[in-house]
Amino acid sequence: MKQTAAVSAATLTLAGGAFALAPSASAVGTSACTDGQSFINFPFRGHLNTGSVNLRTSPSTKSSSKGLLARKTSVDILCWKGKVPTSWDYVKVASGTHKGTYGWVYDKYVDWK
Repeated sequence: MKQTAAVSAATLTLAGGAFALAPSASAVGTSACTDGQSFINFPFRGHLNTGSVNLRTSPSTKSSSKGLLARKTSVDILCWKGKVPTSWDYVKVASGTHKGTYGWVYDKYVDWK
């Protein structure tokens, strides 16, 4: 994503135009997806296979919860951290009470479509 922005900026500069770069909507949500994690080039949909799943502020059971997610809640998976079976998914909630909220969910509670 950084390369795309750099190429676009260089193209606009060469054309003599003024420009301003703002992060895309997907870039804002992926700020938690940093080096050392597996990246996904685009979000893809999953859903929770059980209920009362904590949406966490970081990939740890010791981190605070942003709320509980219900069974079958849809989530857009942006990246993950760790190795199966102990990995965490960084998601944007796509349905339900916490729709639009970003956070971490323990992977074993997410079925990937």
